[in-house]
Amino acid sequence: MPLVRDEFIKPDVRLAVWRLTEAVEDFVVPRQLDLSMMRSDSRKCEVLAIYALLAHMTGRDGLLIDHDETGRPSVPGWKLGISHTKGWAALIMSKMRTVAIDIEYQSERVARVSDRFLRPDEKRGTVSCQLISWSAKETVYKLLSEENLQFSEMRLKTFEESDQGVVEVEDLKKPKSVMVNFELNKDYVLTYAVE
Repeated sequence: MPLVRDEFIKPDVRLAVWRLTEAVEDFVVPRQLDLSMMRSDSRKCEVLAIYALLAHMTGRDGLLIDHDETGRPSVPGWKLGISHTKGWAALIMSKMRTVAIDIEYQSERVARVSDRFLRPDEKRGTVSCQLISWSAKETVYKLLSEENLQFSEMRLKTFEESDQGVVEVEDLKKPKSVMVNFELNKDYVLTYAVE
């Protein structure tokens, strides 16, 4: 089990990250989980890693992740945030708090699409800064899923690029801000938020 992180970031909020090294056959597939619609083995592995994290973190096998009408994932008794990307899977969970998470592998691809997620009044910065910005907005989108926010309806306050920190993301539909934690390393950027 290539679990690279498992910790309580708050007394009632647990976060874990998995590095994908397995093949589909290496995972235990929950009985009711249908993988037939997924064509890619890498995608299947990402989903199965989320289920492996869920079993590890809850101590219970066989739980199925459901999604509400806004797309927010959950299992009975837990609020979840899930994310997976090339080679990585991440899960955040709480019994009481709404949580969200995003993980994105390090790549220059973000620079090619920055106009899709950055507003004209937001700082472009380095590729790493853009990756943090993209991931932070993805996290807020998931956290506030009932609002169906567009990237243009979120504005990032200026932040310092570093290995870890917090970026404030304004919800322009409502007068509120979300504080998003970020962690950046040579492999990925991880962002998460807790309400």
